[in-house]
Amino acid sequence: MKRATQPITDSAVITTLKCAMRNGPFPYVRERAHAVLLCSKSYSLAQIADVFDTQYQTISRWIDDWELLGIQGLYKERSGGCPTIYNAQETQRLADLISEEPRRISYAQAKLEEETGKSASLKTLQRMAKK
Repeated sequence: MKRATQPITDSAVITTLKCAMRNGPFPYVRERAHAVLLCSKSYSLAQIADVFDTQYQTISRWIDDWELLGIQGLYKERSGGCPTIYNAQETQRLADLISEEPRRISYAQAKLEEETGKSASLKTLQRMAKK
């Protein structure tokens, strides 16, 4: 399957992609930058998918993200895990409660639950306190 994309001619963009391919902070960024470079060299989606051992739809999504968002398109929006229970203001309130009573996290847990109506385990609060 051929993809109708224009080859990248801007040397700064090519340099940025090569740098991201070699030194990107995450493996998936390096992989996606490499895929964009291959696509710009007129490799088909099927060939690129074969190189990365993935489906061509995945490669197509990477290329679409690149075309839409530029370098930011190489990064994932969010990596897994559950959404946070408390927002930034509630997290700050937790920090204040813990600073008042550092040895009684259960006190902070009860107080925060009373104020927000949200409950969290002691382990969750301990992880939040570490941050």
